[in-house]
Amino acid sequence: MNTLSGLNPQQQKAVEYVGGPQLIFAGAGSGKTKVITHKIAYLIQSGKVMPQNILAVTFTNKAAQELRERVEGFVGRQSALIRIGTFHSICARILRREIEYLEGYNRHFSIYDETDQKQLMKKIIRDNDFDLEGFSPANVLSRISYLKNWLTGPEDFSPKPGDRFNLIVKKLYPLYQKALKTSNALDFDDLLLLPLRIFRKNDSILEKYRLKYQYILVDEYQDTNKPQFDLIDLLAKEHRQVCVVGDDDQSIYSWRGANVENILKFDAHYPECKVFKLEQNYRSTNNILNAASKVVANNRNRAVKKLWSDKPKGELLVKIESDSDYDEAAAIAANIQREIIRNKRVFRDFAVLYRTNAQTRVLEEIFRRNNIPYNIVGGVKFYERKEIKDILAYFTVLANPRDDVSLKRILNFPPRGIGNVTQNEFEKYAKAKGITLYEALAHVDLLEISNRAMKAVHGFLDALNNIRSARESLGFEEWSRVIIDELGLRRYYKEQGGEEAIQRLANIDELLNDISEYCSTVDNADLEGYLEKVSLITNIDVWEDKKNAVSLMTLHSAKGLEFPVVFICGLNQGLFPLERNNNEKALEEERRLFYVGLTRAMDKVFLSTAQRRNRAGEVQYLPESMFLNEIPRELIETGNLREGITSATRQPRTSRRSSNKIYQGTTGKSKSITAGANVSHKIFGIGKVLSITGYGDGAKLKIHFRSCGTKIIVAKFVSPV
Repeated sequence: MNTLSGLNPQQQKAVEYVGGPQLIFAGAGSGKTKVITHKIAYLIQSGKVMPQNILAVTFTNKAAQELRERVEGFVGRQSALIRIGTFHSICARILRREIEYLEGYNRHFSIYDETDQKQLMKKIIRDNDFDLEGFSPANVLSRISYLKNWLTGPEDFSPKPGDRFNLIVKKLYPLYQKALKTSNALDFDDLLLLPLRIFRKNDSILEKYRLKYQYILVDEYQDTNKPQFDLIDLLAKEHRQVCVVGDDDQSIYSWRGANVENILKFDAHYPECKVFKLEQNYRSTNNILNAASKVVANNRNRAVKKLWSDKPKGELLVKIESDSDYDEAAAIAANIQREIIRNKRVFRDFAVLYRTNAQTRVLEEIFRRNNIPYNIVGGVKFYERKEIKDILAYFTVLANPRDDVSLKRILNFPPRGIGNVTQNEFEKYAKAKGITLYEALAHVDLLEISNRAMKAVHGFLDALNNIRSARESLGFEEWSRVIIDELGLRRYYKEQGGEEAIQRLANIDELLNDISEYCSTVDNADLEGYLEKVSLITNIDVWEDKKNAVSLMTLHSAKGLEFPVVFICGLNQGLFPLERNNNEKALEEERRLFYVGLTRAMDKVFLSTAQRRNRAGEVQYLPESMFLNEIPRELIETGNLREGITSATRQPRTSRRSSNKIYQGTTGKSKSITAGANVSHKIFGIGKVLSITGYGDGAKLKIHFRSCGTKIIVAKFVSPV
């Protein structure tokens, strides 16, 4: 197959260039994956690079699988020699081989997800009698993750005096890292940081991987963080054969450390870099592209580019103006039903995108009442269901006995008489002796616990030893079935009875199906490899894109996807864009997020806003999003269709404390202030009202002042302008 056929002139030039560092700005829908596929095939078929010397990095397993399948169509079995994967999967593979160069770890390490991390942090807080002073373990973990993404270790972090939260983080950060290491466990950030540490400490290991990966391609480069940038730079520093592909206008992950400057300044870091721009869009109509381009052009920090298409202008974007969030959801449902009837669409043609997960509640309620099937991306994942987490915890302990978090999960499941009191005794003993919980179990005869509990612990250890022995004679797939029977999990759920138990048994069968599929598609399939695969799965990887249902997802989750019809809801100031205290960088990222939402649509876009919304138990009046006003008027029409739609039987009544008007009777004059109006304050000057909570002179106004940002002001202290 000709690797250059089917490419437009710019795509072909990008594929053929192999002369050093290369930056490809690939606009939304411009055939980015196609270019990467053809480039890999071109490198191999032209004989410029051997397949085993190519490293291709993506950001999701779904994207990696798609790329692998496409490349196989060009080069056949040689595609198996190419290393294609996410940053995290590639780093995990490196660590399985090299982590023992770091003291205190071994290759059987666990990978902790968010739930595991929270359990570990709660244990640290409890063991050290720590007071979080109103903050949550999740807050602390989020901050630690942010610090790791900027390569700030516990010893490098120096909060300002008086910064309560960061001073708490400063104390817990080293304890968290120590606990991870004791458990021979890594969090997602460590998967990136530890290979860097190994490469910097051991030149011979770095050189081995430099020789192995002689040509490196990185997809979605705009979303790389500092560790990812440094990893690629270390590997490519000598041969400088690196091709990065991305779109700065789609950089939307700064909250997890992504730095848009990595792509904007790539050519400064590699002065000999050759830059290509892919601007022809193959996805959306020109009206959609023009709207998206006009919006994102308001950002100052971006590379200049403009998408264009050979497709027709298409339909205008539709603006839906509703009174409440319930009316908004009903209007969305009505328009979905109309599109199905008039344009012969099916439910899977639609995506409803929103800024925050909290917005799904009203949408779900209205969709259920109107018999509209839907699928939420980012709901409870299969591997996070209790019965699945329990089995995976058994797997994890058998691979890594040092993992206290997983061991605590299974110690008394199924119930075997090892209650909380007994578990606490073992934890105290482990802490006093400086050993793991698993090691403490072996000293059961030294503890003052009941004979029943002592017998249960011996039984638990015997069961684990029997299962561990079986691993030596059985393949992973057969062994996984044995463990479930050996532990009596099926018997336990059958005895429980009821619909919930039936569902849990069905999920266990589905897990065994998943293991069977894994073993049939992976060479040398083993326990550690399966646990790694499960740990690195994302929301998008398990998205049921074949199901005939409307997709509900956050705008962040929608990146990389496309749908014939897209609804972007909640377009109100303070919700989208979220309030970020007049932070220009944050506002630009919110605008990029809106751009991502618009460019997911192939044929039609609906943009919805509601005058009032229920937020934190209060009815608030929010002006419409500034982004709506950045779309040229000639590209938008207004529609409010709701015929035949069942709204909620009980819509939230407008609270007497909440109004979009404030009546200030103390002056003797009837003055009114509405959300979106400009007001004047004696000290802060002129500002715009973002939302209103309450009624009359005592109402509280959220106002964005030009002089000092956003503040909450009592109504009687401001005047209309």
